Amino acid sequence: MTEEKPNTVTYEDKEYNVSELSERGQVLVGFVRSVREEAAGLQSRLAVLQAAEITFSKELEEIFHEPEQEELV
Repeated sequence: MTEEKPNTVTYEDKEYNVSELSERGQVLVGFVRSVREEAAGLQSRLAVLQAAEITFSKELEEIFHEPEQEELV
């Protein structure tokens, strides 16, 4: 049998039961959680984009070093 943890939020080192908050408080807890999840997803996406930029830049650098490339003056 698994023990279910109550839906709580910690603020200034004090734990609050979300179901005991006002309706507005519960909505705001949901918003904060949603924003944090979205931010984590965006951080992951940014890491992928930065890795792609590095890979493309390295490939472009190889092209620049090919003998037949001419500089535009």
